[in-house]
Formats: sequence, C-alpha cells, structure tokens
Amino acid sequence: MDKLIGKKLDGCYEIESLIGSGGMANVYKAKNLRNGVTVAVKVLKEEYMHDQDLVRRFKNESKAISILNHPNIVKVYDVSVTDKLQYIVMEYIDGITLKDYLNQRGGKITWRETVHFITQILNALQHAHENGVVHRDVKPQNIMLLPNGDLKMMDFGIARISRAENQLVSGKAMGSVHYISPEQAKGDITDAKSDIYSVGVMMYEMLSGKLPFDSDSVVKVAIKQISDKAVPLDTLEPDLPKALVQITARAMAKNPESRYLTAAAMLEDLQKFKQDPEIRFEYKYMTENSSAKVIDRVMNQKKNTGTGGVTPEKKRKTHFLAILFGITVAFCLVCAVMCNLILRNSASPLFSKAADIELPDLTGLTEAEVKQNSVYSKIKVEWQKEYNSSVAEGVVYKQTPRAGRTVKESQTVTLTISMGTQYADIPDLTNMAQDDAAAMLKEKGFNVLVVQNVDESVAVGAVIRTDPAAGESAEAGSTVVLYVSRAAVDTTTTVPDLTGLTYEDALSALSTNKLAMGAQTHMYSDYPAGTVCAQGIAPGTEAKINSRIPVYISDGPEPSPDPTPEPAHSPDPTPVPTIAPATPMPTATPTQAPVTEPTALA
Repeated sequence: MDKLIGKKLDGCYEIESLIGSGGMANVYKAKNLRNGVTVAVKVLKEEYMHDQDLVRRFKNESKAISILNHPNIVKVYDVSVTDKLQYIVMEYIDGITLKDYLNQRGGKITWRETVHFITQILNALQHAHENGVVHRDVKPQNIMLLPNGDLKMMDFGIARISRAENQLVSGKAMGSVHYISPEQAKGDITDAKSDIYSVGVMMYEMLSGKLPFDSDSVVKVAIKQISDKAVPLDTLEPDLPKALVQITARAMAKNPESRYLTAAAMLEDLQKFKQDPEIRFEYKYMTENSSAKVIDRVMNQKKNTGTGGVTPEKKRKTHFLAILFGITVAFCLVCAVMCNLILRNSASPLFSKAADIELPDLTGLTEAEVKQNSVYSKIKVEWQKEYNSSVAEGVVYKQTPRAGRTVKESQTVTLTISMGTQYADIPDLTNMAQDDAAAMLKEKGFNVLVVQNVDESVAVGAVIRTDPAAGESAEAGSTVVLYVSRAAVDTTTTVPDLTGLTYEDALSALSTNKLAMGAQTHMYSDYPAGTVCAQGIAPGTEAKINSRIPVYISDGPEPSPDPTPEPAHSPDPTPVPTIAPATPMPTATPTQAPVTEPTALA
C-alpha cells in the first residue's frame, strides 16, 4: 500500500487514494481539511527527490501553472517545494483524458466535436502564451474531458525547459515525440508556434483517426517530424470540409513562420469556418490585392472620422484641396497622352498585334515531348533545371506563365526541368564539436537531429558517429542523426555509516549520498534510544542512487526482569511436604492408581 495514503500533508491535505502515476510524479485524490473540498495533489516520487534535473522540472511546472487562471486550465491552489516533500495542489477533475475519449471512439471523432475541443484548447493556450508560458507538451494525454464536454489542460511540466535541454537524450524526447514540433525535435528554440504545431497534430488525429507520423522508435518519429510530409488530410478523409483541411495543414507547417503566429489567429479562422463551412483560405501573408485593401480600409476609416461642423480653417483646406485636385487631373491627362504614344509605338509582345495563344499545361512532359507540342513553335521557351526529389529526372514540373493563361506569340515561357534527387556524401565528423558538425551538415542541405550518448573515448560535446555513417550518400533535405558524447552520470553511490546517528542525522547523511531511508525496525540495544544501532546494508557498500537503506532504531537497553514475588502463606498450618531433588518420580502401574505428585510452592 502506498505509504502516503491516509497521511496529512502539512496538516492541510489528507491523502485518500492514488488516481494516477506519471514519469516523475504520482497524483492523489485528497481532501482539503480547511474547507472539505476534494483536490488533486501531485507529489514528486521519492526516488527522484535527489535528481536535480527532475526537481527543477517539477519546480518549473509549479511556477508556470501558478500564474495561470483560465476556465480551460486546471486551477492550482497551493504549491509546496521543500527538501523532504514536493507537491502541487490542483483542482480535482472528475473526468477522463481526451486520449481515453478518442480511444473509446475508435480514435476518430466528428469534425464538429473536433472544432468544439480545439477551440477550447486554443483559448487555454492563448491565455498561457499571453502570460509568457509555452506548454511544449500539448497532447491528448494532458487534457482532461469533463462530463459536460468542457476541457481542462494540465501538465505544464516542461513549460520552461531551456533550449539546451529541449532535445533528444539517449533516444528519449522531451515531450511526446508524436506531437512535438520539428524545431523541438531538432533542439532549436521553441515558442508559442511550437504549441500551434502540436494542436495541428491533434486536429489531424481527431479528424482522421491516425497520427501523421509514427514508427517503432522515438528517434525515427522525430526524424519524420523534421523531414517527412504527412499524408494530406483530405486524402485520408475526402469528405472533410476543405477549410478544416487547410487550417490543419497551416498549423502543421514545418516552417514556424508559415504557421499561425498566435492561437488567436487560428481561433479567428475556426470562427470564420463555423460561420461559413464552405469558406476557403488562401494563407498568403500578402496577396496581390492586399495593399489596395489596406489603403481602402485606411481611407474608409478617415472618412468615418469627420464631424458635421465646418470651420473657416476647414474651408481654406477645402479650397487648397480643390486647386491640388485640378493640378493632379492635369498631370494625369498629360501622363495618359504620353503612355498612349509609348504603347502605340512599343515593340513589347504584350502590346503588339501578335496573335493570342492560350498556354497548354506542359508540366509532366519531357523536353522532347514539349518540343513536339504544337505550341512550341509559337513561343520562346527558356529552360531551367533544378533538383526535385518528388519529380522524375528530365520532367517539366514548373511552368511560368501557368497553363490556361493567354500570351502573345513569341512571348517567353519558362519551363523548369527536374534534375531528380540530389544526393550528398556524409562527411566524417568524428571528434568534431557538435556545433561545427551540425553547421557542416546543414551547409550540405541536411537536417540535423542530435542524440546524446555516453562514450568515454570521445570528448564531451564532440561527435561520436552519424547515421547514415560517414562516406555514405543521403538525399539532400533528409535528416542525419548526430550522436554526441555527453558526460557519464553516476548511477551508484556509497552507503554511509549510520550507527550512532539520530534519525534526523541519518536521514541527512542518506540524502547527502543520494539515498533514501528504508524500513525502520525498533530494537533494544546499548545505543541511546532514538539512534541508529544497525543498518540493513553495510557501510561502504556500493548501492544504486535512490536506493532505500533499512535501519534499526534503538529503544535503549533492554529493561531488567521484574523481581520474584514472596511466596504466599497458606491458611492451613499443616506443613506441606516438599520433594527432595534426588528422589525419583514414582510411576504408576496398571494395577495401581497413579501417584499424585505433591505440590511445591514457588
């Protein structure tokens, strides 16, 4: 049975039952003794109390969520971080995780439910981001679903982890690798847009019932997050509204700057979709008409700021504007005449009297096939070649102007031919500093994923090996795993001598040696009461860090036996016979009655 169950933390919270267990902490159902309210208490596991990194993560979580106050974020009531116990008191949620709900529904839900849930998640993230908190571990397992359909986000456990720690270590990712952003997988700087990517992955999963990237190891999944393109959502679910497909795709853009810049921006598009499910999004930061739209909006705002009264100063301004308007009209007329003369005498194909030609689609053709096309003799073709791994070598994949456009005869049309997949050799980076090796790989067009391993033959921070190995060829744009040496972490410690120490001093000695107190057995000994008189593992023994050491606590010397009481006097004055020590015990025979043994007084 868990030893915390039934205990009172700081005299305020009575632990009732264990309701969940995570990687570094247990979550208990408890009662607040001050007001009787049921709460959830997240307690750092005892075996991790001496792991400074995990303790810091736990403190980071408490700091991150204590400043947040939003209906879609689990409330925090109290935080206690001491050397002996570290816990967070939170709102108790009587529900299930969103992941459990998805599993109950076969992994996929309707798009209406998806929009309902994602809207709440984005509202919570917008509040967190506005307060300077980035979650960095957004996933269905960290979201609670209430019976009324409301969501509560929790577990901001790595919200403030620094860039250096935000990468794969020995194959384990900070955050759930299926939902982390490409920049998080690479160990680059992460911000609010990283949470947006994770929300996009969740939308993809909810709408299709599949994760966009999956594999049998976290390293392979991380590589896919960096390099691979997900199967288009409308390929898996052709009946989905196109706008939802577009919103999901933008949220999952590999380049952070191509995603929604804020949760509020994504919420705005979801709201537009709810108002008009047939809407389409173009997702260009500046479209051809955007400048005109901005100017029109500014002009309309200026028009709406006017007042009804007309002052002499306004009349003078009006008169001046009228003169300025006349000058402008005259200037425009002169320009129009000059332009007419230029265009009438221009040799440009755009204004020539040459015949119009509607361009056919030349993409997908080889150069020879293009030259056989009837339009080839009527236009001027400019050939370009570029590497493109998704198009076969020698095939046209880009055309400018595009097919369907009308051009003049002899006008230049640019056709770009694929040179196929570009390959580059992996250089030998052994013993090179991590930053220099990563920079060299990026110059060759590779993505880089850093994995730290212990290798005493290689200096800390230097490259051990690469995958693919040095000398092999790999496709440009693919991911190269860079295995980098890190310092070995001690996993064992020496058991100290605890005999003669008080319980508190023994606890301190164990903590100093990264050990914990084990079972305590009380016994009589010559040691003073309350001190350790023996220990279950001998001093000087090597033990694993966080091991529990059983101890025996002295209750002092064994007490002396009580003195023998005086014999009681019989009221019968008749002397009672005694048995001589040397006299043998008489025995009974079959023909005699047994002889009764006389009673001896104590």
